[in-house]
Parts: sequence; C-alpha cells; structure tokens
Amino acid sequence: MANEYIIILYYLMWGLLVFCAIVFLLSGLDDLFIDLYYWMYHSWRLLVLRKIKGLTYEKLAELPEKRIAVMVPCWHEAGVIEEMLRHNVYSMDYDHYDIFVGLYPNDPKTVESVRTIAKQIPHIHLAINKKDGPTTKADNLNSIYSHILQHEKNTNNNYTIFVLHDSEDIIHPLSFKLYNFLMPKNHMVQIPIFPLKIELRNFTHWTYNAEFSEIHTKDIIVREKIGGLVPSAGVGTAFSHEAMEALKKVRDGVPFSIDSLTEDYSTALQLRLQGYREIFVVRFFYRTQWQKKYFFFGPSVARNVKEYIATRALFPMSYTKAVRQKTRWILGISFQEWINTGWVGNISTIYTLMHDRKSIFTHLVNGMFFLLTPFWIIYSILTSNSPEYPTLQDLFEQHPWVWTLIVISSYLMINRILQRAISVYRVYGFIPAIWSIPLILYGNIINLHALLRAYIIFMFAPKTKSGSPAWDKTDHSFAIQNLLIPYKLRIGDMLIEQSHITKEQLTKALVEQDETGEQLGKVLVKLGYVSQSVLTQLLAKQYDLEIIPQSEIVALRFESIPYMSRYHYDCLIRENSLPIKVHMDTLTIAITDPSNDTLIAKIIKWIAPYKPGFVLMLADELFEAEHTSA
Repeated sequence: MANEYIIILYYLMWGLLVFCAIVFLLSGLDDLFIDLYYWMYHSWRLLVLRKIKGLTYEKLAELPEKRIAVMVPCWHEAGVIEEMLRHNVYSMDYDHYDIFVGLYPNDPKTVESVRTIAKQIPHIHLAINKKDGPTTKADNLNSIYSHILQHEKNTNNNYTIFVLHDSEDIIHPLSFKLYNFLMPKNHMVQIPIFPLKIELRNFTHWTYNAEFSEIHTKDIIVREKIGGLVPSAGVGTAFSHEAMEALKKVRDGVPFSIDSLTEDYSTALQLRLQGYREIFVVRFFYRTQWQKKYFFFGPSVARNVKEYIATRALFPMSYTKAVRQKTRWILGISFQEWINTGWVGNISTIYTLMHDRKSIFTHLVNGMFFLLTPFWIIYSILTSNSPEYPTLQDLFEQHPWVWTLIVISSYLMINRILQRAISVYRVYGFIPAIWSIPLILYGNIINLHALLRAYIIFMFAPKTKSGSPAWDKTDHSFAIQNLLIPYKLRIGDMLIEQSHITKEQLTKALVEQDETGEQLGKVLVKLGYVSQSVLTQLLAKQYDLEIIPQSEIVALRFESIPYMSRYHYDCLIRENSLPIKVHMDTLTIAITDPSNDTLIAKIIKWIAPYKPGFVLMLADELFEAEHTSA
C-alpha cells in the first residue's frame, strides 16, 4: 500500500517541476531574443561596416581635452586608495582631469592616506563629508559633487565630464580620451567592466568574470540598440554636465538618490526617463602581449592582442563577500526600483526593466534544480520495484506538454551555456571559457543565497536614521597584475621631458603602435626617433632597474638558493632569467626585458617564498653604446 505522504510529496514536487519549467521557458525565451538580436547585429556589422575604419588613437588624440572630474567614494579604504590613485594617475593618457576622493571625518586613516598623496600629485583632491560615515554611497557621491562645485567656483573653471570610479579600479589609460571623444553629444557613456584575469582556482572571482563577459560584450549592446535602458555600472561611467544638472532638478539639488542601494542604476534610469542619450561603448586597440608560442608550450613570444578600453578590478574572492554584494544588487535593482519607480518608459525600457527584475524569480527557479533533480532520482530508485507508486513517466504521458516544455528548456539551457562560454572566450581566452561551464552551477548557488538574503533584508532589516538603506559595502582590494613595479612612468613622457622626441613624433608613434600592436619603444626605434641605447637607458629608468653588462653576470648555482626547487631553478635558466644574489628573503634576478609581463609574473611564482628583486641584463655592445651616449 502506497504511503500517502510520499504521494502528496510526489504531486507537490510535480507541481514545482511544472512551475519551474514554465518560468525557465519564459526566461530562456527572453535570453534567446537577446542572443539572436546580438548575432544578427554582429553579422550585419561584419558585412556592412567592415570597410569602415574604426576609432583610432589618432582620432582620440586630435581633439582638445575637456575637463574631467573623477568621483571616488571611500569608506575604510586606507589599504588600497593610495595604491589605486598613484597607479592610475601615472598611467593615464590624459592631462585635464582631477580626482575627488569622498572621505569621512571619522575615517582618519583613509583621510591621511589621501592627504599624503594629494600633496605629491596635484590631480588629487580631498572631499570630506560633513557627516560621519558610513552614510550611503549616494550621499558620499553627493558630498563629492558639492566639493566639485565649490572647486569650480574657486578656480572659475567648470568641468564638462563627470566620471564614477571605485577605490579598487584599474582605470584604462585611454578611457578619458574616449569619454572626451563621445561627450557631450552623449549624456551618459558606460564602458565595459571586466574582473581581472587571475588564477582559475579562485572560483568565486571567476563567476564574476563569466557574468560580466556576457553582460558587457553582448547583453548591454543589445539593450542600447533596441532603445532600452543602458544601466550604469557605478564605475567606468561618464556623465555630461547637462546630465548632472538634469539629475539635480529632480532630486532636490543633488544628482544621486540616497534612497537606493544601487544609485548608479537609479541614476541611469532617471536619465533614460528624461530622454537623455545613454550609450554603451565597446572599443579595443591592439597591444603587444607575451604568450606561449604553441598555445601552452614553447618559448614566450610577443603577439598582437585585443585590449578592450574597460575598467578592471578585483572582485570578491570569498563566497560570503560575493553573496553580500549580489544581495545589494538584487535589493536595489529588483526590489527598490520596482517599488520606487514601477513600470515606466517606452516598451523597450519596460522590457529591459523586466529583464533586470526577473532575477527575483529566476534565481529561485535555478536553485530548485538542486532540490528537484535529487528528489526525482531518489524517488525513481526507491519506487522502481513498487508498482503501487506512480512514476514521473506516468505524469509526462498524462501531460505531454510538460515534457515538451522541459525539452525546449533543455535546449535553451544548452544555448545559455554556449553563449556564456563564447563571451568568456572573447575576453579571457579558451581555457577560462571551458572553465566557465562548470562554474555556472556554483554561480547559481551564490545567486540563490543572495536572493534569499535579499528577501530577508527587504522584509525585516532596519533602515538608517535617514530612512534610507545602510551602505552594505564590499571590502575592496587593489591589484595590478604582472607589473614589475607598482608605478611606471610612461616612456613617451620621459622621452619628451628629456627632449629626445617631440609631441608630434610621439603621436605618430602611438598611431603606428595602434595599427601594428608593437611595443612603443620598438616603434620609436623603427621610426628613427631614438636610438636603441637611449631607449635602453630610459627603460631602466622607467622600471627603476640597475643596468649590468652580460659579461659581468654570474648565475648562482642551484645549491646556493635554499627553499627553491630544481624544477623552478631550471625554468629560470631556460628563460634566460638568471638568479645572481640572495639577501635575506630577497632573490635578485637578471632579466633582459622588463616589459615581458607574462615572464615577470612567472618569475615571481617560481622564486616564492623569496621576494623578487630585478636588474637589467644588457648585451655588452649595447651596454657600451649606452654608456658612450650618456
């Protein structure tokens, strides 16, 4: 005799299966529309626009620079903000900009860090809030904006473009030139955000890599083309002066809404509803990158690769931090905006709002996979020899449309996996693309947990005294991958400062570099603007390295380097990177090309636990020529 509780559970799980199949189908059709539209648009671009020359460095460089104000909100960022500011200022290919860092009076360590670097770099300004922190991120941004207005009055010089960034961002050196080219004819410009390419064992971080690859190389492109909402990511977003003034008019004199946890999304939606032009821009240039000659094997060789003009950063590494961050996104985008704004705008805007807000259902349905699949497997096994219990096949025969739904949904799921892998390949390469497939399951677990936490916070969590939600801030880390030293002076600027080349010659060299992808130094030598000896001298200065002639280099024997494996020692010798000195916990390596980022990163791993030290090993004839010219 069949147990009636098992029968009840059987029908309950069947009902849940039908519900999930319907929701998954509707969501899958929504995603399929975006996929089909993108590939049709992409094909059209290849056929129609392939003969049109794209945006070049020459076009970006020929325009006069407009004044840009960069807004960086901070709370307890003493460990990262100085590094972030110093690196970005020294790498930026732009002159007319200022960075305003939003600080709180009760965060003295961060204030002191910013004050120290502001004394050294005139581009940087402190914007200390009148209130103790943390308030909301929007309140911090509004405080920064008020300091910018005061700075404009004091200098009698207004800003044309306002850019949002966070304290962990690695800003692309050409991003400001791109904003300068596109504004003010466009009122909001968003460029892609790509998490840094780190080791694949960092599972949580790579769920962000996969998601942002798809969203920022496909989904948002379609949203813009159909006239829908182009969301601001909160970083890598530029607003025109006109857009900031328009936002002030609807928000009591401040541009950012303090009632939202996702003030960036809310701001973009407000501009969209007022009819201002928002665009998402995916542009790339070619640069030289060191890669293995035969995919995984062989010596490293310089190849021309695409480099997107995009903001890069480290994203949360731990499961807990990822859940916290995604909870805030779901709360702001799905819950708060639904309640505060409703369903507004034209049909394209409403469609993109639906696409964003469906996560409050789809994350739950995706999570049901972890409940339904084991249930039906266990049920089928335990009841296989008990004919009194109905089977899943019985219900499919009674309701064949459900089986049809499941088959269609399965095809849609395969398409989703394929689209995700293609997007990851587009940005990060083949191996990360393959790795993104199993990570989808892990990402679904994070999203489900974040959704459940969002439901709880939305219904039960307390508000701040102002009535606005508290700043559930993500801890930030700043990382500059594969760099020999944290801050590099640009070699073009160094050549101009020492009167080796003119600005016109540098511009011409940069244009050729854009076309060929070669390293700038090689282009300058090829054009005859500088000699190899001068370039070598500046290369050593750029990386702050001592130059030693090759004849004076004596590699340490393996036995002289404790804590180092024979395998890693052989790797160094094979790459002509010679260990020459051990002093306490530092191992000095003689290298021939400090610009080979890939090799430098490997050396740092090979010599661990030693700290790296480097010198520049130079062929004797070049060393003599360099000292003769000096």
